[in-house]
Amino acid sequence: MSSVRRVLIVGGGIAGLTLGAGLRRVGIDAEIIEQNRDWSVLGLGISLRGPTLRALDAVGVLDRCAQEGFDHGDFHLACNSAGEVVGKTEIPRLLGPDRPAGLGIMRPIFHAILLGACKAAAVPIRLGTTIDALREEEGAVAVTFSDGSTARYDLVVGADGAYSKTRTLLFGADAPVPRFTGQAVWRATVPRSASVRTLMVYHGGACQPGINPVSEREMYIFLVENVPDNPRREARDLPQIMRDLLAPFGGDLAEAREQVRDPAQIVYRPIETLLLPPPWHRGRVLLIGDAAHIPTPHLASGAGLAIEDAVVLIELLGAGTPLPAMLDDFMTRRYERCRLVVENSLAASGQHESSPGAAQADPASVTTRTLAALSRPI
Repeated sequence: MSSVRRVLIVGGGIAGLTLGAGLRRVGIDAEIIEQNRDWSVLGLGISLRGPTLRALDAVGVLDRCAQEGFDHGDFHLACNSAGEVVGKTEIPRLLGPDRPAGLGIMRPIFHAILLGACKAAAVPIRLGTTIDALREEEGAVAVTFSDGSTARYDLVVGADGAYSKTRTLLFGADAPVPRFTGQAVWRATVPRSASVRTLMVYHGGACQPGINPVSEREMYIFLVENVPDNPRREARDLPQIMRDLLAPFGGDLAEAREQVRDPAQIVYRPIETLLLPPPWHRGRVLLIGDAAHIPTPHLASGAGLAIEDAVVLIELLGAGTPLPAMLDDFMTRRYERCRLVVENSLAASGQHESSPGAAQADPASVTTRTLAALSRPI
């Protein structure tokens, strides 16, 4: 029997919901706490690549995602600044010819699917609650919650994001925190053009934009901008700034650009990155997802890594491996894979800290190599 029968999951994001739904499938009791009372999700899209779809299939939600999302087909397109297609990247169908190779989906819908899987598995979820203290006891973790209540668990999993409170409680005030990379990412949701049927990435300008279809009706524009001084921008100014940045590009992107008019369409964020040194655990507390690793968005793999973390943990806990060995196995299977994506996403962004005099990595070749590596089993 497993030494873990009762798990507390701190954080109700992608990693936490995936873990909660999956643990019930292997007979382990899970409870989720989420610090936000207003559990809203930004109305933007997300790209799910083949390895992520494979992980979602393992927890039984892929078919619902495929119904609600937009199948990207077998290729992603590279376009020049005029909007002409100049290259194609084949997307391997890791789950076979009848399953999607890659999907775009709206984040609120994806959240609802994962939340529905937790509710179907009768996973308790408490909103407006976080942890105030963790104390290791014989064979358990004693948790003090923000509402003053206490409970004991066999394992606590911190899936509470980039600025994880669990990480601070576990490793102290000197624990690594995300660092700014000198870039920012823009995303804007617009109506989908009938001609946009897969992910399209544009090259040839001062910034790197693209289009990602996420439903029959919607797509989103993304744009990475170099902003070493990390300027503060007012919401009212965002549509005009974004249109100006996209002005050099033609084709479908030019048409989509003119639909960016309302600040509510746009999310603008400085890009941060993090790779927590191993191990990501201490005693009976483990960190997963953005609490442990944050790649830049250039490889569209951050959410995928978080989902994979949850799937590997579900598998190991379900196998009944004693906890110390299980945590070691988890790190063996996850650290190098996550390190590869974090470092290669920086290389693809042009922000990688290479040695003096080293040649800058070609982003296209970095992306191709990384996607090939991610296609291997987790």
